[in-house]
Amino acid sequence: MLREGPARRGARSPTGFYGWHMVGLASLVGILTGPGQSMGISVFREHLSLSLDLSDSAIASAYLIGTLVASGLQPRLGTWVDSVGVQRATVILGVIFAGALAHMSLIHGVVWLTVGFLGIRFLGQGALTLTSNVAVAHWFNRRRGFAMGVKTTVTFVGMSVVPVLLALTIEAWGWRQAWLVAATAIFLTVLPIGLFGFVDRPDNLGQVPDGGNAHSPILLDRGATSVVRSVAVRTRAFWVLATVTVSNSLLGTGLIFHQSNLLGEIGYSNSEAAAMFLPTAVGSVVGALSVGWLADRAIRPWLPATSAALVAITTLLGGSAISFGAVLGYVLMLGVSQGAVVSMNAALLPALFGVGHLGSITGFLGFLSVLGTSMGALTFSLGSDAFGNYRSASVAFTVVPLAVAVIAVMYRRHFLLEGRREV
Repeated sequence: MLREGPARRGARSPTGFYGWHMVGLASLVGILTGPGQSMGISVFREHLSLSLDLSDSAIASAYLIGTLVASGLQPRLGTWVDSVGVQRATVILGVIFAGALAHMSLIHGVVWLTVGFLGIRFLGQGALTLTSNVAVAHWFNRRRGFAMGVKTTVTFVGMSVVPVLLALTIEAWGWRQAWLVAATAIFLTVLPIGLFGFVDRPDNLGQVPDGGNAHSPILLDRGATSVVRSVAVRTRAFWVLATVTVSNSLLGTGLIFHQSNLLGEIGYSNSEAAAMFLPTAVGSVVGALSVGWLADRAIRPWLPATSAALVAITTLLGGSAISFGAVLGYVLMLGVSQGAVVSMNAALLPALFGVGHLGSITGFLGFLSVLGTSMGALTFSLGSDAFGNYRSASVAFTVVPLAVAVIAVMYRRHFLLEGRREV
């Protein structure tokens, strides 16, 4: 007579918990969006200028138009992800993103470049970033802030290496071949993650958010029953988050895109400027984990103002740092501010509005974020003309996040949650 053994307890079994595997896989997908992020594109800026005979303003304008059009697609993208699930969405978007990167190896002229920017910005910075965040949010409730902080941290650390790898690839094979290498890497990694790694929701495996068993009560933030996007965008809390996010996207993108110009004004070469993205990763660890941890605690109402203040410190340092120590402090703070804002949104959106329509709400916030991102490069280009150089422009722009921080303090009560309830 055969005797039954103990129930299987694997990560995918009903008695296990697959959530932390999702954090790891989503982090990897986030890293792989690097070639479509400002940080990755910045490495190609000088080569695009020389090969295509384009000025910095022309490239920045192409970047603006491409990113601006991409931002208009974000809200519908979020709704689509909600309907098809992150697993299927990741597979489809991963294949298309690889194709868009390969297409970048063929571009000639500013119009073609604009179309190329549209593709990689929509799919990299927008689509796959959204799916990776939503993938994690569905798997956590009480520990969502910490989980998103971990995901953001790992993503930023890995993404900081992307510009260095791209720079080395460009030096070895040229900038056109570098796009093909990036496309191949995306296809060979994101596709398997979507097919075999991602699981849409815990209940697909008989599990519950945060782990435990299916009979455990699930704690939800009071008032955070899922609301539709049209309701969320009528709240002051959403627009405070949007204001902080857009100012960070605008200024952070400008600093990252023009890193070689900004640091070049104090003697850094293109390769040295790219290498300074590595310390930025260390800063992102501090920013993302700290804000993720704080988001699960009573200090939550102060997070938007704190995040805006960090952006202000970053722009001030960006225009005033001269010594190596000061420059190191600047690139570290750049990472802290970027990590803080991303982690803040990833934790506060589901806490405030639930997860039922999270893709749609995140998609709309992503639209606003990409809108700010689209103007970042050109804003700094025009700022350098108006104020004499990129460093002076960075100092002048500090007034923007300072004003946003004041607004966030005034409306902090809208982030107070009364407690938790069991469902």
